Amino acid sequence: MKRLVIENKEQIADSIRGYFESNPDAKFIHRLHGILLLASKEEESCDSVARLFGNSPRSVSNWVKKLNASGNIESLRDKKRQGRPRRLNSLQETELKKVLQLLPEESGMTCNIWDGKSLSAYIKANYGVEMKVRACQNLFHKLGFNLKRARPAVCKGDSGKKEVSKKT
Repeated sequence: MKRLVIENKEQIADSIRGYFESNPDAKFIHRLHGILLLASKEEESCDSVARLFGNSPRSVSNWVKKLNASGNIESLRDKKRQGRPRRLNSLQETELKKVLQLLPEESGMTCNIWDGKSLSAYIKANYGVEMKVRACQNLFHKLGFNLKRARPAVCKGDSGKKEVSKKT
């Protein structure tokens, strides 16, 4: 039988790895597959499984050690990690990205452009979450927006001199 070939295999492999990183249940199943492969084939080693799965050999070795120590596959699940909880959940950030693509007046704000101060006021009014201006500026960047500033224009002046002094 002819070997099947996957088109765009690098892109597909990257998207699968991204899914494994973002979904906790997928990470657990990924680890179970690695253990199952090690358990079913004697010729497989931590190095070969790690290469196949895109992990480090140390990670695969740690999976085996956890499983041997506890005797339960549930030990391969990620535990709850400490850290500051997010102020806005992913659904709120998605909604916010849509709002930021509109003019502030359409969203009920009385400003001309979106900036850190106006975004902070909008988030407090609509989500009840207080965020500082700098955190809102970082949120702009996280959501894929860039800071654009208007270039000042000289009010009075000779138009001929303006054309000469403009950047080309």
